[in-house]
Amino acid sequence: MLDGDEKSRNARGAALLQPDRTRAIWRAAIIELARVGYGRLSMEVVAKRAGVGKAALYRRWPGKEAMVIALIRAIGLEVIAVSDQGSLEADVRRYIADATRILSRPLSVRILPDLYSEMGRDTPLAEAIRATVQERKRKSAAEIVDRAVRRGELDGAIQREMAFDFLAGPIYWRMLVTRRSIDEHYGNELTSAIIGALSAMSRQRHVISA
Repeated sequence: MLDGDEKSRNARGAALLQPDRTRAIWRAAIIELARVGYGRLSMEVVAKRAGVGKAALYRRWPGKEAMVIALIRAIGLEVIAVSDQGSLEADVRRYIADATRILSRPLSVRILPDLYSEMGRDTPLAEAIRATVQERKRKSAAEIVDRAVRRGELDGAIQREMAFDFLAGPIYWRMLVTRRSIDEHYGNELTSAIIGALSAMSRQRHVISA
C-alpha cells in the first residue's frame, strides 16, 4: 500500500511526463535543430521554447543526445516507401517524386544534413540515425530493385548496395548538398539516367555470372 506522500509524489511525476508536454518538447527540439543544428542545441533553450522547466527534460532524458535519439525514433524522419507501380521505370519515377516532396520541406533541408554529419562519429546518435533512417531508406530502395528482378527487368546478381547508391545518391546530393530543386524536366532526365545505370549494372553482372 502507498501512503499519502508516495501517492502524491507519483501523481506529480505522472503529470510531469504527460504526452502533450513531451510532444511540446519535441516540437521545440525540431525547431531548435533547424535553427542552430545539433552541435549548438541547448536543453535550456528547448525547455524555454516548449514552455517547460529544464527539469521536465531531464526527467525524460539524461541529455540532448538521448533526447534527439528519442525524437528520431518517435517521428521516424519520413522514409520514402514506393508501392509497386508496375515497372522499374514507374517505381523510380515515383521514388524521385516522393523524395523531392519530402526533401523540399524546410525542416528536412535544414535538419537532415546536420544529422547526417553526425554519422561519421561512433556515437549512440549516429547508430540511431543509421538504424532509424538509413536502414529504412535502404530497405525501401531494395524493394524497388527486388521487384525489378522478379519482373525480369534486372539480373538477380545485381549489386544491391551500389544500386541503392545510384537510386538515392543523386537525389540527396542535389537537394541536400547543392540545395537545388528537382523540377519535372530534371526528374525525367534523372529517371532515364538511373534506369540506364541500373540496366548497365545488371548486364555487367549477367555477363560476369554467365
